[in-house]
Formats: sequence, structure tokens, C-alpha cells
Amino acid sequence: MMLFSHTTGIHYTDETVEWAVLRKSRKGLEKLREGSLPVPAGFFQQENAPLFPAGVLADIRKNFRGIVTVSLPSSQLLMRMLELPSTDPEELKGMVGLQMDQISPFPVDQLTVSYEVLRQTENHSRVLAVAAQRKTVDALGDLFKAQNVYIRSLDAEVLAWWSLLIAHGQVLCQGRVMLILEEHTEFSMIVVDEGVPVCFRSLELFHNFTDETVMREIVDEVSYTLLSLETEYGRREITGVLFWSESEIPPLLCDLLREKCGTEVVLHDLRSIPPVSEGLALRTIERRLHHVELVPREWIDLQRRKRLMKAATIASTAVLSVWLAAIAVAGAVFSIEQASCNRVRREAAKYEGPARAAQTAREEMLALEKYADRSHSALECLREISAALPDGVEINSFTYKKGEAVSLRGSSGRAEAVYDFFQKLGASGIFEGVKDQPVSTRTVKDRRVSTFSITADLPKTKPEGKP
Repeated sequence: MMLFSHTTGIHYTDETVEWAVLRKSRKGLEKLREGSLPVPAGFFQQENAPLFPAGVLADIRKNFRGIVTVSLPSSQLLMRMLELPSTDPEELKGMVGLQMDQISPFPVDQLTVSYEVLRQTENHSRVLAVAAQRKTVDALGDLFKAQNVYIRSLDAEVLAWWSLLIAHGQVLCQGRVMLILEEHTEFSMIVVDEGVPVCFRSLELFHNFTDETVMREIVDEVSYTLLSLETEYGRREITGVLFWSESEIPPLLCDLLREKCGTEVVLHDLRSIPPVSEGLALRTIERRLHHVELVPREWIDLQRRKRLMKAATIASTAVLSVWLAAIAVAGAVFSIEQASCNRVRREAAKYEGPARAAQTAREEMLALEKYADRSHSALECLREISAALPDGVEINSFTYKKGEAVSLRGSSGRAEAVYDFFQKLGASGIFEGVKDQPVSTRTVKDRRVSTFSITADLPKTKPEGKP
């Protein structure tokens, strides 16, 4: 069983490209690193602009680990909620394909189709069917491959938001609840009955909330969605409207939504939850059997074959080189060793006794010098470490091995203080150098804590007569 598994989520808007790397171990999930870069000015305004600003990958791809998952906005997807009379995976896959072929404006062979099971009973499944144009998927994959980054998973942006809202407890589980999400590339609506989605709907990108006409268009879309749900799932009162946005929502829009839905509108800042890139990585690392996956199967097979061929080529070359070298060297060495073997034995027998006595005496002398030397004692090392220790950094473990190294473990509320401590130890006159400097940051009781470990090498005692 692997000790760790990694995954990288990449999300892009018309302004930024953001990424996050998660690691799963026996201790749970840990965010290793995250970041974002701005999209070059005017990139998406140019004629025939690519789907993704692949040039930014050159600066950040060295941070990617494990499976790379990329988001697709709802505007690039066809999504439909289906109620199907089966729970068998193969039957579900076939029925989803037939349904999407009927409702899609494109032939099914020009699509990548997937689905996600949202609720199952003994003989019934509620699934979200998702499809994307194959040419869109291929174009995105080619942009990444040109930068030596291979997409292993394609996911829906709105599902990444949904996973984040669930993970952070921001979904009401009683009654029918409406969630509205507004972000640079996403303006979507999720309707939930008793904590289970019954509708995922992508709306037009309404961002100009100061225009009353836009506000009424949003309310009309909400009204149409609720009417459709009444037809399929029956009439239910809306128990809550949660509006998640990065923009300021005008009071008039809240009043219109409250009048239409008959309940208060609760506003939330979309930036108060982790970014979509983390939601993508979270969905991939916690992948279930029935999980939306829009990457064509042949992509995965091709990548697997390339890895196997590369590994086989390297292994074959290495084995052949070692074998030829061994054959060449063995013949020469055998003849030389055979000729000198008897001579060495005779010389060894003559000097064995005196040499052994001299070696014993030298080892006793070096041992005495080693334990008499206090210039690198545990007390001196502790004094040096205390002098270099910045404010806010605590040492939790101190292990001293005379003549070898000092190992430390500790923690701090600031990662900058930890790296400052590492730099001071490296410049210390007592230690020859430092190594093994992992630093991990996690949240403990709403406080960011950076834990670290470091090994500082002590000067090695050199045997007498050796440089």
C-alpha cells in the first residue's frame, strides 16, 4: 500500500490560473502547496483565442504532483439530471449515453459523456449526466501536452464548488434549498432536496448586477427552474436561498429573489471557502466509483503505455550496459587478481601481527581524542541552536549523535521564521551543513501551524593519516 497519494487541481478563469496540490496519507488530507498566476492581458480577447493560457504552465508545472485534474466551466458542458430505474454501472452507462444522444445537438460520437450518481436506492438511481464536445477536450489536452503536462482528469467546475460547500458544511440538509454561485467563469444554480441535488443548471454569465433588467432576468431564470422542478419532483416550499458571489449583490436583487422564493436570501462571500482548484483535487483524491470523468479513455491508455515503454527502455539499457561492463572487467580483473593473490597472502602473513597491534593502538587514540574534544559537544550544539532560534519558533525534539549530527523537530506559527532559522543554522560555524528540511503547514484550531524537521551535520572525526 502506498504511503502517500498526490493530486493537483488546476482551475482557470478569464483573469487567473490557480492550482493546488493535495496529499493523502494515513493521517488524512494535507494541502502541500497552492498558488495562482494572472492570465496575460488581452489573452482571451484576441481572435481565435485558445481555451487555456498554456504559457503560464512553464512557471508552475514543477509544483505539480500526481494526477492532474483540470476544470471545465458549465458553459462548455451539457448537463442533465436523470432518474433511472437501475443501479447496475453498465446499465447506467448505456442509459446515460442514450439519453445524452437524444438531447445533445451533436452526435454522441463527437462527445465525451460521463455521469455521477447523486442518490441510489435498491432499484433506482439519480444521476447527473455530463457531456463535453470532444474537439474541446482534445484542444485543451493538446495545449497542456505542449508544455509537458498531461491531463489525467477533467471535471465540471460546478461539481468542484459543490464538493467544497459539502466539505465545509455550507449546505442546508432540510427541505428544498437553492444555491446560486457567481464567479468569473461560472453562474450556476443548484437546487437541493434534503441535502441531495435535484438540479444543476448553468445560467448566462450575469455579472452586471447594477442593471435592473439583468436582475429580473436572473429572477425569471430562477422562476423557470422552480417551475420545472415542480413538474418533475412536485411542489415544495423553498426553505433557503444561499447566494455565493465574489461581487457585491444589490439589495433590489435580494428583494426580488425573496419575493419569488418566499424566503430570505443569505449572502456569502465565495472567497471565504477554498478555491476551486482545491475542490478539484479533493474530488480526484476522494474519487468514487460513479464519478464524472471527461478524459477520454485512450488518453489514459496512451500515457500508461508511454510510461511503460520509457521504464522498459531505461531498464533494458541499464541491464545491457552493466552486463557488457561486467564481462569486460571480469576477464581483466580475474587474471590480475589470480597473479597477485599468492603474493598478497605471503606479505599479509608477514605483517599481520604488527599491523593489527598498530591498528588497535591507533583506534584507542582516536577514541580518546573524540571523547575528550568538547568543541562540538551536545551542550555547545544546544547553545548554538538557542542563539540562532528566532522568536516564535519552538523546538520539540533534540537528538544529538556525537561526531555525526544533531536532529531537530519543532513548530512555529510563521513559516518565514522557520526558514530564517534554517538559514542561521546553515551559516553556523559549528555545523558543516544542514539537510532534510521538510516544512508542512496545517490549520489547528483555526490557527496556521508550520511544523519542520532538520538535520545539522557535525564535523566528522578523520582517522590519523587520512586526508
